[in-house]
Amino acid sequence: MKAERRVVTLGEVATVQSGFAFKSSQWTKTGVPVVKIANVKSGRIDLTSNQSFVSESDAEKAARFRLQHGDIVIGMTGYVGEVAQVRSNDHLLLNQRVGLIQIDESKADRQYLFHLMNGEGFRSQAKALAYGSAQPNISPSLLHSIEIELPSIDEQRTIAATLGALDDKIESNRQAMATGESLIRAVVESTLDASEGEDGTLGDYCALVKAPVEIDKIDPDDNYIGLEHMPRGSIFLTEWKKAKGLGSNKTAFKRGDLLFGKLRPYFKKVGIAPIDGVCSTDILVVRPKSPRDIALVTAVAASDALIDSLSASSTGTRMPRASWKDLAAWRVPVLTATERIELSARVDPLVERLTQLTFESHRLVALRDALLPELLSGGLRVPVTS
Repeated sequence: MKAERRVVTLGEVATVQSGFAFKSSQWTKTGVPVVKIANVKSGRIDLTSNQSFVSESDAEKAARFRLQHGDIVIGMTGYVGEVAQVRSNDHLLLNQRVGLIQIDESKADRQYLFHLMNGEGFRSQAKALAYGSAQPNISPSLLHSIEIELPSIDEQRTIAATLGALDDKIESNRQAMATGESLIRAVVESTLDASEGEDGTLGDYCALVKAPVEIDKIDPDDNYIGLEHMPRGSIFLTEWKKAKGLGSNKTAFKRGDLLFGKLRPYFKKVGIAPIDGVCSTDILVVRPKSPRDIALVTAVAASDALIDSLSASSTGTRMPRASWKDLAAWRVPVLTATERIELSARVDPLVERLTQLTFESHRLVALRDALLPELLSGGLRVPVTS
Protein backbone atom coordinates (compact mmCIF):
# COMPACT_ATOMS: atom_id res chain seq x y z
CA MET A 1 0.00 0.00 0.00
CA LYS A 2 1.42 3.35 -1.02
CA ALA A 3 1.81 6.10 1.57
CA GLU A 4 -0.09 9.35 1.21
CA ARG A 5 1.63 11.73 -1.19
CA ARG A 6 0.80 15.25 -2.27
CA VAL A 7 1.26 16.90 -5.63
CA VAL A 8 2.74 20.41 -5.57
CA THR A 9 4.52 22.66 -8.02
CA LEU A 10 8.25 23.15 -7.69
CA GLY A 11 7.56 26.83 -6.98
CA GLU A 12 5.66 25.88 -3.81
CA VAL A 13 8.77 24.37 -2.22
CA ALA A 14 11.66 26.09 -4.01
CA THR A 15 12.64 29.03 -6.20
CA VAL A 16 15.08 29.18 -9.11
CA GLN A 17 17.60 32.01 -9.28
CA SER A 18 19.57 32.48 -12.50
CA GLY A 19 23.34 33.04 -12.32
CA PHE A 20 25.37 36.18 -12.94
CA ALA A 21 25.71 37.60 -16.46
CA PHE A 22 29.48 37.80 -16.78
CA LYS A 23 30.77 39.69 -19.83
CA SER A 24 33.09 37.98 -22.31
CA SER A 25 35.76 40.55 -21.44
CA GLN A 26 35.79 39.26 -17.85
CA TRP A 27 36.93 35.73 -18.68
CA THR A 28 40.48 34.91 -17.61
CA LYS A 29 42.75 31.87 -17.85
CA THR A 30 43.05 31.54 -14.07
CA GLY A 31 41.21 32.85 -11.05
CA VAL A 32 37.83 31.94 -9.55
CA PRO A 33 36.05 29.09 -11.42
CA VAL A 34 32.63 29.81 -12.90
CA VAL A 35 30.06 27.04 -13.33
CA LYS A 36 28.55 27.21 -16.83
CA ILE A 37 25.98 25.01 -18.55
CA ALA A 38 28.69 22.75 -19.99
CA ASN A 39 29.86 21.94 -16.45
CA VAL A 40 26.47 20.57 -15.33
CA LYS A 41 26.67 16.85 -16.12
CA SER A 42 25.15 13.63 -14.85
CA GLY A 43 24.28 14.95 -11.41
CA ARG A 44 27.61 16.61 -10.61
CA ILE A 45 29.67 19.69 -11.35
CA ASP A 46 32.41 18.68 -13.81
CA LEU A 47 35.25 21.20 -13.99
CA THR A 48 37.76 18.87 -15.63
CA SER A 49 37.16 20.54 -18.99
CA ASN A 50 35.54 23.69 -20.39
CA GLN A 51 36.83 25.64 -17.42
CA SER A 52 36.11 29.36 -17.22
CA PHE A 53 37.47 31.83 -14.67
CA VAL A 54 37.10 35.44 -13.56
CA SER A 55 39.43 37.59 -11.50
CA GLU A 56 39.15 37.89 -7.73
CA SER A 57 37.89 41.47 -8.10
CA ASP A 58 35.12 40.44 -10.51
CA ALA A 59 34.28 37.52 -8.21
CA GLU A 60 33.76 39.94 -5.33
CA LYS A 61 31.25 41.91 -7.40
CA ALA A 62 29.31 38.69 -8.02
CA ALA A 63 29.63 37.43 -4.43
CA ARG A 64 25.92 36.71 -4.04
CA PHE A 65 26.21 34.15 -6.84
CA ARG A 66 28.78 32.09 -4.97
CA LEU A 67 27.87 28.41 -4.67
CA GLN A 68 27.99 26.46 -1.43
CA HIS A 69 28.54 22.77 -0.75
CA GLY A 70 25.25 20.94 -1.35
CA ASP A 71 23.73 23.56 -3.66
CA ILE A 72 21.63 22.22 -6.54
CA VAL A 73 21.88 23.84 -9.97
CA ILE A 74 19.93 23.29 -13.19
CA GLY A 75 20.63 23.97 -16.87
CA MET A 76 18.24 26.51 -18.40
CA THR A 77 19.63 26.77 -21.94
CA GLY A 78 20.73 23.99 -24.27
CA TYR A 79 20.95 21.19 -21.73
CA VAL A 80 17.57 22.11 -20.28
CA GLY A 81 16.73 20.19 -17.11
CA GLU A 82 20.24 18.84 -16.47
CA VAL A 83 20.75 18.96 -12.71
CA ALA A 84 23.93 18.80 -10.63
CA GLN A 85 24.92 19.16 -7.02
CA VAL A 86 27.98 20.94 -5.65
CA ARG A 87 30.13 18.42 -3.77
CA SER A 88 33.13 20.58 -2.92
CA ASN A 89 33.86 23.57 -0.72
CA ASP A 90 35.81 25.34 -3.47
CA HIS A 91 35.03 28.95 -4.35
CA LEU A 92 32.67 28.61 -7.32
CA LEU A 93 30.46 31.19 -9.02
CA LEU A 94 27.28 30.58 -11.01
CA ASN A 95 26.98 31.81 -14.59
CA GLN A 96 23.81 33.06 -16.29
CA ARG A 97 21.39 30.49 -17.75
CA VAL A 98 22.27 28.08 -14.96
CA GLY A 99 19.74 28.23 -12.13
CA LEU A 100 20.31 27.83 -8.39
CA ILE A 101 17.53 25.89 -6.65
CA GLN A 102 16.74 27.62 -3.35
CA ILE A 103 14.71 25.21 -1.22
CA ASP A 104 12.28 25.72 1.65
CA GLU A 105 13.65 22.82 3.70
CA SER A 106 10.59 22.77 5.97
CA LYS A 107 8.65 21.50 2.94
CA ALA A 108 11.17 19.49 0.92
CA ASP A 109 14.35 17.65 1.81
CA ARG A 110 17.30 18.98 -0.21
CA GLN A 111 18.71 15.58 -1.15
CA TYR A 112 15.32 14.14 -2.00
CA LEU A 113 14.57 17.08 -4.27
CA PHE A 114 17.95 16.68 -5.96
CA HIS A 115 17.23 13.03 -6.77
CA LEU A 116 13.69 13.84 -7.91
CA MET A 117 14.90 16.61 -10.24
CA ASN A 118 17.69 14.38 -11.52
CA GLY A 119 15.12 11.75 -12.48
CA GLU A 120 13.77 11.26 -15.99
CA GLY A 121 10.26 12.38 -15.06
CA PHE A 122 11.27 15.88 -14.01
CA ARG A 123 13.76 16.32 -16.87
CA SER A 124 11.11 15.28 -19.40
CA GLN A 125 8.70 17.90 -18.06
CA ALA A 126 11.38 20.59 -18.21
CA LYS A 127 12.26 19.72 -21.81
CA ALA A 128 8.59 19.73 -22.80
CA LEU A 129 8.20 23.27 -21.45
CA ALA A 130 11.34 24.59 -23.13
CA TYR A 131 10.99 27.13 -25.94
CA GLY A 132 13.23 28.21 -28.83
CA SER A 133 13.97 26.38 -32.08
CA ALA A 134 17.75 26.79 -32.44
CA GLN A 135 18.51 26.25 -28.76
CA PRO A 136 15.95 25.26 -26.09
CA ASN A 137 15.49 27.61 -23.14
CA ILE A 138 13.42 27.58 -20.00
CA SER A 139 12.62 30.35 -17.53
CA PRO A 140 12.49 30.17 -13.72
CA SER A 141 8.71 30.72 -13.85
CA LEU A 142 8.24 27.73 -16.15
CA LEU A 143 10.41 25.59 -13.88
CA HIS A 144 8.30 26.74 -10.92
CA SER A 145 5.18 25.43 -12.69
CA ILE A 146 6.41 21.82 -12.93
CA GLU A 147 4.39 19.46 -10.75
CA ILE A 148 6.16 17.08 -8.40
CA GLU A 149 4.97 14.45 -5.98
CA LEU A 150 6.15 14.60 -2.37
CA PRO A 151 5.79 12.04 0.42
CA SER A 152 6.11 13.10 4.05
CA ILE A 153 9.30 14.93 4.98
CA ASP A 154 10.44 11.91 7.03
CA GLU A 155 10.00 9.58 4.06
CA GLN A 156 11.80 12.08 1.83
CA ARG A 157 14.79 12.00 4.16
CA THR A 158 14.81 8.21 4.33
CA ILE A 159 14.70 7.85 0.54
CA ALA A 160 17.42 10.49 0.20
CA ALA A 161 19.64 8.64 2.66
CA THR A 162 19.25 5.38 0.72
CA LEU A 163 20.13 6.95 -2.62
CA GLY A 164 22.77 9.18 -1.03
CA ALA A 165 24.71 6.19 0.31
CA LEU A 166 25.07 4.91 -3.26
CA ASP A 167 26.02 8.36 -4.54
CA ASP A 168 28.66 8.75 -1.84
CA LYS A 169 30.31 5.46 -2.80
CA ILE A 170 30.19 6.35 -6.51
CA GLU A 171 31.79 9.71 -5.75
CA SER A 172 34.42 8.07 -3.54
CA ASN A 173 35.33 5.74 -6.40
CA ARG A 174 35.48 8.65 -8.82
CA GLN A 175 37.89 10.54 -6.58
CA ALA A 176 40.05 7.42 -6.12
CA MET A 177 40.19 6.96 -9.90
CA ALA A 178 41.09 10.62 -10.42
CA THR A 179 43.91 10.39 -7.87
CA GLY A 180 45.18 7.12 -9.32
CA GLU A 181 45.05 8.51 -12.84
CA SER A 182 47.15 11.51 -11.81
CA LEU A 183 49.74 9.13 -10.35
CA ILE A 184 49.80 6.99 -13.52
CA ARG A 185 50.27 10.05 -15.71
CA ALA A 186 53.07 11.36 -13.47
CA VAL A 187 54.93 8.04 -13.41
CA VAL A 188 54.70 7.64 -17.20
CA GLU A 189 55.81 11.22 -17.82
CA SER A 190 58.79 10.97 -15.47
CA THR A 191 59.82 7.64 -17.04
CA LEU A 192 59.71 9.09 -20.56
CA ASP A 193 61.57 12.23 -19.51
CA ALA A 194 64.39 10.16 -17.95
CA SER A 195 64.49 7.52 -20.67
CA GLU A 196 67.79 6.57 -22.28
CA GLY A 197 65.98 5.02 -25.24
CA GLU A 198 66.10 6.15 -28.83
CA ASP A 199 63.70 8.60 -30.46
CA GLY A 200 60.44 7.05 -31.58
CA THR A 201 56.73 7.64 -32.00
CA LEU A 202 53.52 6.55 -30.31
CA GLY A 203 53.00 4.25 -33.27
CA ASP A 204 55.99 2.20 -32.07
CA TYR A 205 53.87 1.14 -29.10
CA CYS A 206 50.42 0.63 -30.63
CA ALA A 207 48.42 0.08 -33.81
CA LEU A 208 45.04 1.15 -35.15
CA VAL A 209 42.40 -1.59 -35.00
CA LYS A 210 40.31 -1.82 -38.15
CA ALA A 211 37.43 -4.06 -37.17
CA PRO A 212 34.22 -2.72 -38.74
CA VAL A 213 31.00 -4.49 -37.78
CA GLU A 214 27.92 -4.15 -39.97
CA ILE A 215 24.75 -3.28 -38.12
CA ASP A 216 23.02 -6.59 -38.92
CA LYS A 217 25.98 -8.48 -37.43
CA ILE A 218 25.85 -6.75 -34.06
CA ASP A 219 24.40 -8.84 -31.22
CA PRO A 220 21.85 -6.80 -29.20
CA ASP A 221 23.55 -8.05 -26.02
CA ASP A 222 26.97 -6.75 -27.07
CA ASN A 223 28.38 -3.90 -25.01
CA TYR A 224 28.32 -0.51 -26.71
CA ILE A 225 30.35 2.63 -26.00
CA GLY A 226 29.57 5.90 -27.77
CA LEU A 227 31.16 9.30 -27.32
CA GLU A 228 28.31 10.18 -24.98
CA HIS A 229 29.47 7.46 -22.58
CA MET A 230 33.06 8.70 -22.39
CA PRO A 231 33.86 11.29 -19.70
CA ARG A 232 36.00 14.26 -20.61
CA GLY A 233 39.52 14.17 -19.23
CA SER A 234 39.33 10.74 -17.55
CA ILE A 235 41.04 7.60 -18.82
CA PHE A 236 38.76 5.25 -16.86
CA LEU A 237 35.35 4.52 -18.36
CA THR A 238 32.39 3.66 -16.14
CA GLU A 239 29.54 3.94 -18.66
CA TRP A 240 28.41 1.63 -21.43
CA LYS A 241 25.12 0.12 -22.58
CA LYS A 242 23.81 -2.80 -24.60
CA ALA A 243 23.92 -2.58 -28.39
CA LYS A 244 20.18 -3.19 -28.83
CA GLY A 245 18.60 -0.54 -31.04
CA LEU A 246 21.74 0.76 -32.73
CA GLY A 247 21.13 2.09 -36.23
CA SER A 248 24.51 2.12 -37.97
CA ASN A 249 27.74 0.19 -38.42
CA LYS A 250 30.24 0.18 -35.54
CA THR A 251 33.82 -0.82 -34.71
CA ALA A 252 34.69 -3.81 -32.53
CA PHE A 253 37.13 -3.46 -29.63
CA LYS A 254 38.61 -5.67 -26.92
CA ARG A 255 39.13 -5.12 -23.22
CA GLY A 256 42.44 -3.32 -22.75
CA ASP A 257 42.20 -1.39 -26.02
CA LEU A 258 42.47 2.39 -25.96
CA LEU A 259 39.37 4.23 -27.19
CA PHE A 260 40.20 7.68 -28.59
CA GLY A 261 37.39 10.06 -29.49
CA LYS A 262 38.50 11.54 -32.80
CA LEU A 263 35.52 13.88 -33.16
CA ARG A 264 36.37 17.23 -31.55
CA PRO A 265 39.54 15.87 -29.93
CA TYR A 266 39.69 18.88 -27.58
CA PHE A 267 36.88 17.18 -25.62
CA LYS A 268 39.62 14.82 -24.35
CA LYS A 269 37.53 11.66 -24.60
CA VAL A 270 40.27 9.06 -24.22
CA GLY A 271 39.96 5.93 -22.10
CA ILE A 272 40.86 2.29 -21.53
CA ALA A 273 38.13 -0.16 -22.56
CA PRO A 274 37.17 -2.22 -19.47
CA ILE A 275 35.07 -4.65 -21.52
CA ASP A 276 34.78 -6.16 -25.02
CA GLY A 277 32.22 -4.54 -27.30
CA VAL A 278 31.51 -2.23 -30.20
CA CYS A 279 31.91 1.50 -30.36
CA SER A 280 30.99 4.51 -32.45
CA THR A 281 32.96 4.99 -35.66
CA ASP A 282 33.85 8.44 -34.28
CA ILE A 283 36.15 6.59 -31.87
CA LEU A 284 39.58 5.30 -32.88
CA VAL A 285 40.34 1.86 -31.46
CA VAL A 286 44.04 1.66 -30.62
CA ARG A 287 45.64 -1.58 -29.41
CA PRO A 288 49.00 -1.68 -27.59
CA LYS A 289 51.47 -4.01 -29.29
CA SER A 290 52.26 -5.29 -25.81
CA PRO A 291 49.54 -5.29 -23.09
CA ARG A 292 52.09 -3.99 -20.59
CA ASP A 293 52.25 -0.69 -22.51
CA ILE A 294 48.59 0.27 -22.02
CA ALA A 295 49.37 2.84 -19.32
CA LEU A 296 52.09 4.46 -21.42
CA VAL A 297 49.96 4.56 -24.58
CA THR A 298 46.97 5.96 -22.70
CA ALA A 299 48.88 8.58 -20.71
CA VAL A 300 50.59 9.86 -23.85
CA ALA A 301 47.41 9.83 -25.97
CA ALA A 302 45.47 11.66 -23.26
CA SER A 303 48.20 14.24 -22.59
CA ASP A 304 47.36 17.93 -23.00
CA ALA A 305 50.30 18.44 -25.36
CA LEU A 306 49.16 15.74 -27.79
CA ILE A 307 45.48 16.73 -27.60
CA ASP A 308 46.32 20.38 -28.26
CA SER A 309 48.44 19.39 -31.26
CA LEU A 310 45.73 17.14 -32.69
CA SER A 311 43.10 19.82 -32.16
CA ALA A 312 45.19 22.30 -34.11
CA SER A 313 45.73 19.87 -37.00
CA SER A 314 42.29 18.21 -37.09
CA THR A 315 40.24 18.45 -40.26
CA GLY A 316 36.75 19.90 -40.57
CA THR A 317 35.54 23.31 -39.42
CA ARG A 318 32.27 22.55 -37.65
CA MET A 319 33.06 18.95 -36.68
CA PRO A 320 36.88 18.64 -36.53
CA ARG A 321 38.30 15.12 -36.49
CA ALA A 322 41.72 13.89 -35.45
CA SER A 323 43.53 11.33 -37.60
CA TRP A 324 45.34 8.13 -36.65
CA LYS A 325 48.26 9.27 -38.79
CA ASP A 326 48.84 12.33 -36.58
CA LEU A 327 48.26 10.37 -33.39
CA ALA A 328 50.74 7.65 -34.37
CA ALA A 329 53.37 10.20 -35.41
CA TRP A 330 53.57 11.84 -31.98
CA ARG A 331 57.18 11.76 -30.76
CA VAL A 332 57.78 9.39 -27.85
CA PRO A 333 61.07 7.86 -26.67
CA VAL A 334 61.39 4.10 -27.22
CA LEU A 335 61.99 2.83 -23.70
CA THR A 336 64.74 0.32 -23.11
CA ALA A 337 63.70 -3.19 -22.11
CA THR A 338 64.61 -2.49 -18.48
CA GLU A 339 62.68 0.80 -18.45
CA ARG A 340 59.55 -0.86 -19.86
CA ILE A 341 59.66 -3.66 -17.29
CA GLU A 342 60.12 -1.21 -14.42
CA LEU A 343 57.33 1.07 -15.66
CA SER A 344 54.97 -1.88 -16.08
CA ALA A 345 55.72 -3.09 -12.55
CA ARG A 346 54.86 0.33 -11.13
CA VAL A 347 51.65 1.12 -13.01
CA ASP A 348 50.03 -2.19 -14.04
CA PRO A 349 48.69 -3.06 -10.55
CA LEU A 350 47.22 0.45 -10.27
CA VAL A 351 45.56 0.24 -13.69
CA GLU A 352 44.02 -3.11 -12.75
CA ARG A 353 42.77 -1.81 -9.39
CA LEU A 354 41.20 1.29 -10.91
CA THR A 355 39.63 -0.79 -13.68
CA GLN A 356 37.94 -2.88 -11.00
CA LEU A 357 36.59 0.32 -9.48
CA THR A 358 35.03 1.16 -12.86
CA PHE A 359 33.05 -2.09 -12.72
CA GLU A 360 31.97 -1.38 -9.16
CA SER A 361 30.82 2.14 -10.07
CA HIS A 362 29.00 0.81 -13.14
CA ARG A 363 27.06 -1.63 -10.96
CA LEU A 364 26.30 1.03 -8.34
CA VAL A 365 25.00 3.46 -10.96
CA ALA A 366 22.78 0.73 -12.42
CA LEU A 367 21.42 -0.09 -8.96
CA ARG A 368 20.77 3.57 -8.13
CA ASP A 369 19.05 4.20 -11.46
CA ALA A 370 16.84 1.14 -10.96
CA LEU A 371 15.89 2.16 -7.42
CA LEU A 372 15.32 5.84 -8.21
CA PRO A 373 11.96 5.67 -10.04
CA GLU A 374 10.63 2.99 -7.70
CA LEU A 375 11.46 4.98 -4.56
CA LEU A 376 10.25 8.29 -5.97
CA SER A 377 6.95 6.81 -7.13
CA GLY A 378 6.31 4.95 -3.87
CA GLY A 379 6.40 1.60 -5.66
CA LEU A 380 9.24 0.56 -3.35
CA ARG A 381 9.19 1.57 0.31
CA VAL A 382 12.02 1.84 2.80
CA PRO A 383 11.37 1.85 6.54
CA VAL A 384 11.07 5.40 7.88
CA THR A 385 13.19 6.03 10.97
CA SER A 386 12.60 8.98 13.23
